Amino acid sequence: MQNPLFGQDEKHMAARRALAEVVADIHRTKKTGLLSIVVKSTGNHFKMFFQEGEVYHVTCADSRDLDCLATVDRLEFSECFFVPGVKLDVRGENIPPTAAIIKHLETAAKTVESRSPPGVNIQPPVITDVEEEFIELIGPIGKMIVDNIFSEISYSRGNPMPSDDYSCLLESLIKELPAKQQDVFRAKYKR
Repeated sequence: MQNPLFGQDEKHMAARRALAEVVADIHRTKKTGLLSIVVKSTGNHFKMFFQEGEVYHVTCADSRDLDCLATVDRLEFSECFFVPGVKLDVRGENIPPTAAIIKHLETAAKTVESRSPPGVNIQPPVITDVEEEFIELIGPIGKMIVDNIFSEISYSRGNPMPSDDYSCLLESLIKELPAKQQDVFRAKYKR
């Protein structure tokens, strides 16, 4: 069955992707923000902070930086999402170069679930629906928030949006909603 959201069969919507590939994409595109990866067994988040594509801090539960990276072999991950623009004042100590981190992740052969395969685009009507409902829920300030996020991910209205950018958009908008509305909004628009 054709899914109007992605323009392809529903059976292709969920896919596993190499974590090293996800990190390499963020590195290559020089993004700033947070890559949050859910750890299956605990529900904790393995978090990697990027500034212009370079990893500068890593956390998971009580572990930090090198200690945290050393645990990758023992962890099983489910989904991940990238939140653009997130910055910390803290810098990790002894963080290896991002290229070395990518190599470590390749060796560990870890994968993460992506709600849609790389390169799949979310169609403009869906993005418009998300934007309009968000503005309706939060009020006129919502348009400025949406415009700011669109600018951060270099999105122009009326065009398809890469699925990774859509995930960033959705998570950024959800953070702005009152707590009681977050789960409903997420469930309605998460792809």
